[in-house]
Parts: sequence; C-alpha cells; structure tokens
Amino acid sequence: MRPLHDEDPSSVGAYRLVGRLGEGTTARTYLGAAPDDTPVVVRVIRADLGRDPAFRARFGEEVDAARRLPGLGTAMILDADTTGRQLWYATTHLPGPTLEETVRRHGPLPGHSLRVLAGELAAALDRLHTVGLHHGRLDPASVLLGPDGPWLPGLGIAHGSAGSSVTADGVVIGTVLDSPGFRSPEQVRDLTVGPPSDVFSLGSVLTFAATGVGPFDRGGAAGSVADRVADGDPELGDVPASLRTLIAACLVKDPAHRPAPEEVVRVAAGTPGPTWLSAAGAAWVAERVANPWEPPQPMPGSEPYAPGTVPAPPPGSAAASASASSAAAAADAEPDPAPAEAATLAEPAATPEPAAPPARAAAPSRARRSDTRAKSRRGFLAVAGGAAVLGGAVAAWALSRGGDSPKATPKKPVPPPSPVASAGPSTHTSVQELTVWTTENLVPTALLGDLGLEFGKSASGVRLGSRLQSRAGYTQALEQALRAGRGPDVFELDLLALARFKAADLIMDLTPHQSRFDANTWFPAVRASVTSAGRIMALPLAANVPVVLYDKGLFQAAQVGVPADRVTWVADLEKLRLANASNPDYRALYVPGGGWPILASCVWEDDGTIAVQEGDAWRGTLDLPGSVEGARFFRHLQSYAPDAIGVGNDDPAIVTRVAKGNVASAIADSALYDAVVAANPALRAVLGAFAIPGRTAGRPAAVGVRGTVLAVSASSLFKESAMDLLALIATERWRSRIATDGRLVPVRTGLDRALPPDNPMIAASITALPVGGRAYPVAPGWSERPLVELSRQTLAGTDPLAAAAAANPIVAREFGVSPA
Repeated sequence: MRPLHDEDPSSVGAYRLVGRLGEGTTARTYLGAAPDDTPVVVRVIRADLGRDPAFRARFGEEVDAARRLPGLGTAMILDADTTGRQLWYATTHLPGPTLEETVRRHGPLPGHSLRVLAGELAAALDRLHTVGLHHGRLDPASVLLGPDGPWLPGLGIAHGSAGSSVTADGVVIGTVLDSPGFRSPEQVRDLTVGPPSDVFSLGSVLTFAATGVGPFDRGGAAGSVADRVADGDPELGDVPASLRTLIAACLVKDPAHRPAPEEVVRVAAGTPGPTWLSAAGAAWVAERVANPWEPPQPMPGSEPYAPGTVPAPPPGSAAASASASSAAAAADAEPDPAPAEAATLAEPAATPEPAAPPARAAAPSRARRSDTRAKSRRGFLAVAGGAAVLGGAVAAWALSRGGDSPKATPKKPVPPPSPVASAGPSTHTSVQELTVWTTENLVPTALLGDLGLEFGKSASGVRLGSRLQSRAGYTQALEQALRAGRGPDVFELDLLALARFKAADLIMDLTPHQSRFDANTWFPAVRASVTSAGRIMALPLAANVPVVLYDKGLFQAAQVGVPADRVTWVADLEKLRLANASNPDYRALYVPGGGWPILASCVWEDDGTIAVQEGDAWRGTLDLPGSVEGARFFRHLQSYAPDAIGVGNDDPAIVTRVAKGNVASAIADSALYDAVVAANPALRAVLGAFAIPGRTAGRPAAVGVRGTVLAVSASSLFKESAMDLLALIATERWRSRIATDGRLVPVRTGLDRALPPDNPMIAASITALPVGGRAYPVAPGWSERPLVELSRQTLAGTDPLAAAAAANPIVAREFGVSPA
C-alpha cells in the first residue's frame, strides 16, 4: 500500500480513503474507512472507461451480479455508484497476508493446507461463476490467507462470464506485480476469456503454493513466460502426488477439458479451520489479521516512506491509538533524529519497521465511536437466526500493475478529529449504543420493535443498534471482528461454535448472572450445550432437534399409527412400503443422506458415543459397538429413500419431495412443516409429528440439541447493559412471544402454552427435548465432519466399523483445536 497522492480523492461516497492499494487496467484500488471506522476496499474505475456506454452498462450488470454473492470466501459489495460521473464500488476488507508473501516467508504449504487452499478457492470461484462473473486475475498475490482458510478478495467486476475484451481489472490487494505465469492460454493469446480461465490460473496458483514457483516460471525453459503458458508443458516440481493429477487437469490447454470448480472441490476434500496452516504460518496470519490498520509496508521496489507520508489509520482504530501513543512517547523523550536517518540511508533495500505517524491528537474513546456507529446502523435486535445458525435441515428454504506517476506528490495524512472530552461511557452525556449482530430475522418486525422500545425505556441512556449479517460466512466474519477489537457487544452465535469462541476468550462468562436468566429452568441438554468447565457461556435462545413429520392419511391407509418404540416403527415402515409398492414416487420414510444429526441420534440411542475427552485431547469413539450399530440403523432408515443419499440437511429437495404428497414420513427440524405447507397448503390438514421412537416403549430416542444463543463480547464496554438485555429476553413474557411469533422451539420448561398451535413438529420437539436431548461435544474445534464422513462411507457400502476408522481421526484432528 502507498500513501495517497494529490491526484487521489480524499473520499469516495461515504468512505474516507486511507491509502492506495494498487492500480490495474480498469480501476485504482484504495483502502478506506466506513463511517463506523470499519476498513473497506474502494475501487475507482478509470475515467476513460466510465465514458464508454458499453462499459458502463456491463459494469452496472456485474455489480448487480456481485451483490448476489454470499460473501463466503470472497469479499462482499457494500456500496457502489454505477450511474454517476465517477464509477466506483466498495467491498468488505479481508485482512491477511497474501499467499505470495506467505510462501516467500515460510516456504511451500504442506499437503493438508494445499487441499484446503484448492477446495476453498475452487468453491469461491464457483460462487463467482454462478452469478455470471469470473475472476480473471487469479495469482498468488490475489489470494489472502485467513485463520480458517483462504480468501479471494477480487470479485471479477468488469469480467462478464460471456467473455470480455478487457481481460483483467487488475485490482489485487497488496501487489504491484504483473503475473503472466498465472494467466491462462486464452488470456496470453488475447482470446475470449471465461470461467475455465480461472481454473487454469487456479492450477498455477496451487503449483506455486506447493513448490514456491509457478508452473511456467522456471528460467531454464525456452521462450517467454507467455509462450510457455500458451504452448509449453507445466513443470509441477514437488507437487504432492495426491494433488498432482488434479493440478495437471486444471492446466490443460483446452478450456473445454478442464475440470469445473465443483469437481476441484470434491477431489481436494480439504478441511478448513484453525489448524489448516502450519504453526508458524498460522501465527503469521493471525498477527496480520489482528492488525488491519497497521501502517503499510512500502511496495516492492519503492523507497521507504518519507516522514509525514505514512497513510493515517482512521480515528479510533487500534493502529491510530497505538500510533498516537508512540508519537507522544517519542515527543517526551526528544530523541536525536540523526541515528534513525542514518540507518534509513545505509539500508535502502531493507524493509523498514512501520513508521509511526506524526504526533497527533489522542484517539477518540469507544463512547464517541458508538455515537458515530449509531448514525450508520438501523433496525432493532433480531432475536432469532437463519438456517446456518439454527442448523435446521430446512430453515434455509424459507489489481496489480503498480507504479504511480513519478511527478505525483504524496499527500500528508489528514489529522483525525478532535477527541471527545469524556474518558468513557460512564461520563458521556449522549445516548449510548449497545451494538448487536444478528443474521436473518426470523421474528416479526413488530416484535423486534417492541423489544427495542422496552429496552430503551428500561436501560437509561442506552439504546440498541443492530447490524443484520448474511448467514454465509457469518461466524468467520464475527470472529475476525472480535479479534480485531471492532466487534459487537452482543451477538447471535451457532450453539456448536460457542466453545471455540469461549476458548479464544472472546465471550464473557455469564455464570455470575445465571439467576437473572432463570438458567435452572433450561432443558438439561440445552444447559449442558452452553456450559464449559462448569461455566455458562451464553444465553440459549432457540433449540432444534430432529423429529418425524408424517402424513396421517397415508398412515391410516396402511393401517399404522404413531409407533411407541423403535421395533414397532420399523415394522410400520415395512407396512407402509408394501402398501404402496406399486407407486414409484412413494416413500415410506424420507431421510437425507447428509442428515448427520439423525445419524448422531441413532448412535446415541444404541448406547454409542461420538467422542470422549482425555485431558486436553479428544478421541473419536465411533468404532464402539453401540456407535457401529447406530450407523447400521441409520443406513437402514435411509434405505427407504435411496434417492436422498446425496441430499444435505438444508437441501430444498426435501421440501419438494414431501410437498408432493407421496411421502408418508420424514425426519427433519421443525422448520420443515412450515416450508411444506407453504408449498402445498392442502397438506396442512393431514400432517402430524412425533418424536423419533426409542428402543424403550413410550420413551423418545436420543437427539442432539442445536440452536441459537446470544453471547456477550468479553471486550464490551457496556456489559451491564448487555446483561439487562439478556435478562429482558429471558423473562417468561418475552420467551413466550419469541416462541409464538417466531415459531421457534423454546429452550426452557413451562412454555407449552406458548407453542404455535399449528406446527406439530414444535410440539414433538418439546416432547423429545427433556427426555432424549443430548449435548454435542463442547469442544473448541467441534465439527460435524466426523459424522458426515461416517455417513458418507456407510451409505456408500463401507462397513460401519471400517467407516469409523476413517471418521475417528477427524475427531482427534479437530475437536481439541486450540484457538489461534
């Protein structure tokens, strides 16, 4: 990154520009600050291109397309001007080192890291291609490394998937290198470029990651790099054998014969997460991610920054505070400037330490930033999450060539506004804001408005300010924000991710306040799910367990009723199948093959377990006799719907199949009922539900508890107000309203009358929870992947005992992971 020059604007739209990141063939890229001091990336399109009507039209279409990206593994569009005199767009800033600089510093990535890199980059490319874009500029400098996996910040704007004469927008964070060795043959030959070009570049990037050299960059080969890309054979060097065939397939010259990104994802089969990098690489990444406003290093080949030209981080950021403190200390000490100057002149090629900005006023307090944030955030608290947080099976239905002009004169940093007089929130006279992050709102707006109004009356001088987040990538974005010290005070979180946030010291211990939340009334399995080492980590909001949805008419026609135990249930399923054997569309029971919560239920009901903790480590126990029997029973249940073997928990195919009226029963979360009757209202009168039958008559089977919780940031300055908010939500009146209006499963006893009367699956869930509810392992590295692998192999015909041998090591690798 370079400091701003006189030719650069100081702001674009609502974003203050901090420094220049790069310049390419279509845009100049800047690091900017949003009104709430969040770092963003702003790309300003070249003026001459903006005067081209065809380019303007395509630019508008592609920005609209990019808005549809979920943001998982890629940046997201925050704002844009596609019709004004100056075209620009702003995206989320993904902090982290590039793959290029990481490999240069720490060497090639190990095998597991390479698989994660391949799978995650291919998945990000697939999302780009799905919305009609392609990246067009993929190289090691355009890939950023994060704590849980790689990120692809470039969105491919100005690269329609139909091909374009403009082959690259050149907007790549932190690079000034033109990389012909990572282009595709189509690009170097000036042919039409489309999505397969990205796959070729992906193969080159993976080769670099594995060997430290691109496949066409080895100097011993004849011809230019572009010639070798177009006609030469790639040199794969020490690429691991497990990925060699895949990478070679990506590097095929003919675009039509390259694998699609989804094929790369399937073959790579990497496991993203906190341990995806080596220890040294993970520490390097964590340091970079935690300091998004760190004063920039000079770009390769440029001179060190002159005094007073280091771009200023936004007021209130951690870097601004640190810089101010350093400057103040330096002023007090009055050092002799000569030694520092001599060192700079003596070692011009060395990378200098980040220079402290000139002395300036102290950074504003959190209270002042809260006032700024309040102006840019709207809405009230959303008290229930989307499918990714609930974990429900059906809830999801409802740029790089650098070189500034040598004549340009760097701008000096703009000093921040004067600090407020107040030292903290306790003495601030204006209304303070308790910031809350949630995902999609499943609770009626009227209820949220009432909650915000009531909290505002009861919490003196504090109001709610919520920020609605996309489901996709929410947990990762939340963790990054909290680690960087710019996260919310209260936030919604997936129950299964809670232990990881606790282990990283990102959330507040709520144990001293449990009497305010009526914690003794929570269902035992719910309480166990939010408890670690005897300490309560969060306020549970809604629970989810799998239950059976059934068609009363089809049951009656086969002369079967609600089964009292597993033996009767299996016998009834056989009757249902035989009674409708002539109907090829009929299913006695629909069980998605990817239904790992159902598999967990079977394992537990047969007295098996998933994992046990031994000291600080975890050991997989899916090879125990009970666990193996549970896997076999799951395979039997799934055999009633062989077409569902590849269907995931949240696949819309579940709703489509059940809504046709030929499914006698299905296992899913309570959201399935609402989705089915919305698709086929005629089924409302015939659908019922019951808990999964257990081996003991009249006793529901074991079921794992998932759901949504509200947690409080350990760094919040408004912890007491946060406790007030949670206590308000925990009252019986508000829990009843949330359960009724939000159509959610309560987490505590005594709320039966609050259940929605027209969703039998919620009533069945309440039957299952107190008796059969089980907590999943409260592990920092919790992942459903062991169960997913056990399901995949078992349903593919592998004996469950052998399948467990493949699934157990995943437990040891992931469950005991310590936070970075």
